[in-house]
Amino acid sequence: MIKHEPDAKELDFLKELEKYANKWVAIIGYGSDEESIVASGESILEARQKAESLGFKDTTFFKVPPSDKVFVPLVPV
Repeated sequence: MIKHEPDAKELDFLKELEKYANKWVAIIGYGSDEESIVASGESILEARQKAESLGFKDTTFFKVPPSDKVFVPLVPV
């Protein structure tokens, strides 16, 4: 069993994600210490268009689940 306790930076990022419940977010630096949400939208296309209009081309997209649902993210091993 892999046990990983989130550090303060990860907890801050998760708290930031809560603001985007039920929305798509565009993230730069996914999986690194520099993860940052750069755009959001009701659809992945809207989030992509917003991110690209801000100059972000290499983004990862993620649909943020509702806050009343449990989500277990992928953890690189």
